[in-house]
Amino acid sequence: MILSNQGQSLVIRQAGANDAPILLRAYEDETFINLYRSNNEKQTEEQLREILRQRQQNSPAKMGYLEFIIEHKRYGAVGIAALGDYSPIHQRAEYLIGLFDKQHRHLGYGIEATLLVLDLAFNTYRLNKLYSYVYAYNQFSQKNMIHLGFENEGILKQHHYSIKTDKFIDLYVNAMTVGQFRCCQQIQRISPRLLGWDITQVAQQVVKIDSSHKVKHDMAEELLAKLRALSS
Repeated sequence: MILSNQGQSLVIRQAGANDAPILLRAYEDETFINLYRSNNEKQTEEQLREILRQRQQNSPAKMGYLEFIIEHKRYGAVGIAALGDYSPIHQRAEYLIGLFDKQHRHLGYGIEATLLVLDLAFNTYRLNKLYSYVYAYNQFSQKNMIHLGFENEGILKQHHYSIKTDKFIDLYVNAMTVGQFRCCQQIQRISPRLLGWDITQVAQQVVKIDSSHKVKHDMAEELLAKLRALSS
């Protein structure tokens, strides 16, 4: 299973046990966690390391959860993205994203990282729908979700209780189906610039041949037949 993707400036990859210190710092940052996952359960570094180890040892489909480290090719880890609450029957998952530093949230990293996740979700994992909950006080994130082509499907009134503020919070519900993804003009416009290709288009299959190995005659005939079928 493909668990990474890269664009012009960012790489996303599955979080592993060695990323525990990075995630722990993020989870202990109140400013970050209140935007990413409010009321997050406190954990030690070793507890977090074991959770990440278990996730690596099992398939994301089985765990129903896949968390990515967002890495800038120059600056290193700048945030986290995740696909959670995966449903194989309904072919849907919840999308979460958070950038560690405030300055990075205004440099387009969140948009590029989201495009990388959308590419995996719809083109590789073949999901039918992604949805995202945004806290009502996070207007910057809500604006970006709509800007990227997610549709606001409504507001869940006083749906989330914030332990820190002792208040009930409204949640925006945003979503994108694979059909909306395929015809989204905004993604068609910006993904070639940020990633290098239009992710709304289904990529053509590429057959790679390792020149260090000889191909038997019957295998070569089968390969040529596949290539002809792809080009027809």
